Amino acid sequence: MRILEMTDALIPTAFPTRQAAAIEGRSRRGAVTGKLRAALDLMVWSGEKRTDAAEKAGLADCSLRAALRKPHVLAHYNGELAALRTSLRAKNVHRLDGIADDSKNDMARVAAVKALEVIADQADERTGPGAVTLPGLQIIIVQRAPVPHEINPTIIPV
Repeated sequence: MRILEMTDALIPTAFPTRQAAAIEGRSRRGAVTGKLRAALDLMVWSGEKRTDAAEKAGLADCSLRAALRKPHVLAHYNGELAALRTSLRAKNVHRLDGIADDSKNDMARVAAVKALEVIADQADERTGPGAVTLPGLQIIIVQRAPVPHEINPTIIPV
């Protein structure tokens, strides 16, 4: 007869637990991996609707919808969207340049030039030419000069 010690319980078994075996492709706690990541990538990079992305990734639509309520999933989703917007920026500038050069519609040409100027102005506002952006807050206090009191002289008869 063998006596079990506390250390024997910590030795992993060769087979996963029933719960672990039942959910294949499940993300770790606080991570976006497996089917969830595949569904989010389909939504962001392929433009799939949520229901179609969930189906293609092997998830139920309600599971994906519930996952999108979690902060770490939203952070991953928003990060991927930011990467998509950043990667499309250069193409959009070239497209606007092509419209400004080649369009037969004068209004479209003017609108494209205006859009390019707005993009350049916004980029300069964020960084400024040669400026270093530092965190902080600047408070400017402007004090006005005091208004002088007017003294009405009275004439005293002599």
